[in-house]
Parts: sequence; structure tokens; C-alpha cells
Amino acid sequence: MSCPPVRRCTTGTASMMEFRILGCLQVRDGDGVIEIAADKQRTVLAVLLLRAGQTVPVHELEDQLWGDAPPGKAKNTLQAYVYRLRQALRFDSDTALVTEPGGYRIVLPDGALDLHRFERLAAHGRAAVNAGRPDEGYAALQTALDLWRGPAFADVSATALQGDAQRLEDLRIAVAEDAAEAALALGRQAELVPRLETLVAAHPYRERLWALLMVALLGIGCPADALAAYARARARLREDLGIEPGPQLRQLHRDILSGRAAGSWSVGTAPGPPRQRVAVREPVRRAAELPRDTSTFVGRRADLAAVRDWFDGSGSGRVGMLSGPAGVGKSTLAVHAAHRLAAHFPDGQLYANLHTDPGSTPEPAEILRRWLPELGVTALPSREEELAAVFRSALATRRVLVVVDGAGCLTHVSPLLPGAGTSAALVTGKRALTVIDGSVHRTLDVPDDEEALELLRRTAGPDRVEAEPAAARTIVRLCENLPLAIRIVAARLAARPELPLTGMADQLGDERRRLDELAFGGLTLRAQIRAGYDRLSSADARHVFRLLGGRPDAGSAGVDAPAVAARSGLEPARVRGALNTLADVHLLRAPRDGRYRMSTLVRLVAAELGPEPGEARSLQAAGTGPAGSA
Repeated sequence: MSCPPVRRCTTGTASMMEFRILGCLQVRDGDGVIEIAADKQRTVLAVLLLRAGQTVPVHELEDQLWGDAPPGKAKNTLQAYVYRLRQALRFDSDTALVTEPGGYRIVLPDGALDLHRFERLAAHGRAAVNAGRPDEGYAALQTALDLWRGPAFADVSATALQGDAQRLEDLRIAVAEDAAEAALALGRQAELVPRLETLVAAHPYRERLWALLMVALLGIGCPADALAAYARARARLREDLGIEPGPQLRQLHRDILSGRAAGSWSVGTAPGPPRQRVAVREPVRRAAELPRDTSTFVGRRADLAAVRDWFDGSGSGRVGMLSGPAGVGKSTLAVHAAHRLAAHFPDGQLYANLHTDPGSTPEPAEILRRWLPELGVTALPSREEELAAVFRSALATRRVLVVVDGAGCLTHVSPLLPGAGTSAALVTGKRALTVIDGSVHRTLDVPDDEEALELLRRTAGPDRVEAEPAAARTIVRLCENLPLAIRIVAARLAARPELPLTGMADQLGDERRRLDELAFGGLTLRAQIRAGYDRLSSADARHVFRLLGGRPDAGSAGVDAPAVAARSGLEPARVRGALNTLADVHLLRAPRDGRYRMSTLVRLVAAELGPEPGEARSLQAAGTGPAGSA
């Protein structure tokens, strides 16, 4: 889409800077438009505006800019883009681009972003319609729609933003449908027909739009055209998706044929008995893909309550993200919570497990081809973006919970998320993908000592724990309270009922064999931690991780950036970036006193990796040995 040329126009009138993303990316200052010509700078600004008021981590901005192929000095280049944005925009006291620890945040005054105004107007309009004031509601909804100047981010080329742009487009269409309902309630059928014809041509799989068009045609005395619209809708759904229209659209068709629709089909608050809304839900066999729930779930009351609050009642369309270190119980909590939320999602749950080696992670298209038949879609397009669009359409009028477990990067997650509508998604991963628009987040920590001990008691058996309480506490301590490690130990104890807990504690006490002991039946803590390392795209972060494997004091005393820089041969700025990257994926604990700390179990994995060829020589050249102090 081409956009008008941009420039900075100076005026004598001071006014609030206005940011627009609902169309071409645009910044207005008074009567003029501020030029931001460089594509990468526009991408940075677009991502920050989408998350206005929130800190966007550096690694997520790098993902948006370069994907899996960042330049050698990505952080320096990003810093240059931010500097040039500050120069171009000339922020004032109300608007700022703030540097935060590990990221950037844009601060805007109320009403400065068109997306925020759109959301506020849409909420007001829907509330007015529901309260029996369709005229007020229609005016607000139409004003919200008038803020759109074209597809969101129309002139921003970042492919990673396409998922966000599609979700915003889904939101726009949902508001357009609500506005059409309000207009029907006001008797404005004639002006609606050409508008709805344009919408169904652009969004042929949204049955609610077809139903609204049929009702509008019926309202202006054109039942034959209403029947023809149904025939078009049915043909498109059958040819493209291999499905029949949903039950409400079929009922509307039958009512028109029988002559009952003229008096019985009205919308929203419009008078006329009986009122029947035209939002539709396609027939579907209920998806039930969740893994089996655990019978030994312990504690996590606050975390479970937080997840329930995300999706209980008003959580439609929401994306919730659970992050935390390997083995902390993200998957267990997500599956347990999803089972408990089943009543809120009567159309089922879809599940994708991305806990694989980085090179063998299933592609989104592969997962969508498995999911769509569960939703009644049998004729599948070939391209991933088309599959994702059909998937969003199939979920638009259903209540389905999508669980994506073990997400490593945004590109693997975006196509699997619902758009605007009544479905929702729960995502887990070591790194919080905070750039997902409208998402909510929670970082899981290890349970406290008593909860960890209770988990061992339930999984290994209360009699054995009560018979050797001191050994049980030692096992929990050596497992660092990690639920996965405790469950592995419990499985080993169950397989060897003759082994006393003191014997298991002694085996775990040998650091050289501890990771070997934390493995059973194909499940290993080593592999879970190693997966986080293998997914690191930063060579600096990988280098620093291996380096810290030779630091037994990295857990208790911790390390700081200057000392690691002296030992690694890297510049301090690069070391800080590497340490922050490791903290983002929970391979390090983020500093509260300026020192980063690595858990013993993570350090043992790093120690096994050791330096890569050439690194040992660079360390010696820096004047340190493998166990040098920092």
C-alpha cells in the first residue's frame, strides 16, 4: 500500500504529538507529519507503539528487525535506531522514548495513539448498545472505525508484525459487525447493504457478516437477494474450506424460505419477537487435545488464580504467557489450569508441544493442518499464512482454548494464536514473548521449601518421606526445589523401593554425577536446560554461558559484567547484552545487586559444554585460567 509523502511541518501552535498505526505508520505534530523514512526505524517505532507504556526487551526488538539472522553488532545498531528516532521525534515532557534495563519503553499521554482511542470508543459503543442505546452505540462504533486509514502498519515491512496486524484487522472487523448490528436496530438497512457487500467480499469466511447482509437485504424488501447471498456464502465455504454454513445461518435461510424471517429476525436491541442475534458458530466436534492432568499437583495457588483470572469471564481473545526456568513447572501448570478452565471454553482445547530440539520444532503449518480438521475444516490451503487465516476464522465465533507449550520464538507462535473473538491462548516458554499485542504475562519461580517437600511426599510416597525427613529435605535442596527434578527423583525412587532416601541423597550429593541422577525414562533435566542454551542465537550469550560453567561461585557470590568482560575478552557492552540475554531465558537470575547468579544445576550443564575451540586460547590471552576469579 502506498502512503502519502511525509515531512516535518513547523507551526506556531504547540499541540500533542499524535501517533497513528491504524493504516500507514504516521506521527503528527500539530498540522504537520514527521518523516521517519528508514524502514528499520519505522519497525522499532511500530513495535514500541504496539506495546506503549510497557518495556519491550532488546531481544524482541532484534527478533522483529532481523529474525534469526541478526548482524554482528545488533545491539549497537538498535541503539543507533533509537537515537535517530529520538532526534526525529523531538520528544517533549509528555512523550518519551525511555531506556530501561534490558529494553526500551515509549511513554505517551492519554489519547496520543489511535489504537487506544479505537479501543476506548469500541468499548463505549458496545456498552451503550448492550444498555439499550443503539443510537449512541452506533455513533461511537462508527467513530472508532473512522480512525482506520487502511491496514494496520501498512507501510512497515517487518514480517514479524504481520500477525499483530492481522489481529488488529480481526478486531476492526468485529467492531464493524457490532456497528452493523446497531445500524440494523436503528432501521438503517439501506445504507448498510453496500457496506456489508464490501465486507463479505474481503472476509468471506465470517458467517456473521453474511447473516447481517441477509438481514439487511430482507429489511429493504429483497428476500430473493437475501437467499442469493446465502447461496454465495455456502458456495464459498464449501469450495474453500469444505464445510457447510453454521446452524444459525442455515436457520436464517430456512426462515426466509418459509416467510417467518421478516417478523422474527431482528438484531441486538431492535424490537420484534423473538429477537435472535446473528452471530454464528459453525458445527464442530469438540477438540480435546490436552495431555492428561497430573494427580499430584501441589500449591501454586497464586499462579493458578492468576491464570484463571486471565480467562475467567472477560478473557475472550486474550493471550496469556507463562515463562520461567527449565523444570519450574510451566507445562504442568498450563495443562492443569486448562483442564480447570474447560467449562469456560465449551468448544474444546487445542494443544501443541514445541518442546523439541531447535532444529526439529514442528512448523506452524504442520500444527495447523492437524488442528483445522478438529474444527471441521477439511479442505486446507497450502500456504502457512492462508492456514493461519482460516484458523482464525474458524475460531472467531467459538470458545476454544489454544495451549502452545514450549514456545521458543514469536515466529513459531503467531500463526497459532486466535484473532479477535471468543477464543483465547495460553503459551508457555522460557522467554516471555511480551511483544504479542494484548498479552498478559506471569513468570514462575520455584516453589518454596514446604511446597517442594510436599511434592516429593505426594510423588515418592508419604511413608518414605516421613520415615527419613532429613534426607527428604536434602533431596529437595539438591534439586533446588525444581518440580521436574523432584518428579524425576520420585520416579527413580518408585522404581527402586529398596533404595533409602539417604542413598538417593548421597548420589545427588556428588556434583559430578548429579545430572546423570536427574534422568529417568527418557526424561532428563540436562536436556531441558540444554534446550534453552541451544536456542540462543547470540554467540556472545553462548560464550558467556560456557564461561560461567567454570565458576563454582557464580551461584552464591554471583558475577558482574566488568569481571566477566575481563575474563571473556569481550567488550563490557557486549557482556552486559549477553548477561541480559541469558537472564531473559532464565539461564541466569536477573540481578538485584548488580550481580548475576547461575543455579548449580544450570552451571553443571554449562561446565559440561566447556569452551569451544579457540576460546581457551582467548581466555589465556586475557590472563585468566579456567577457574580464574571474577
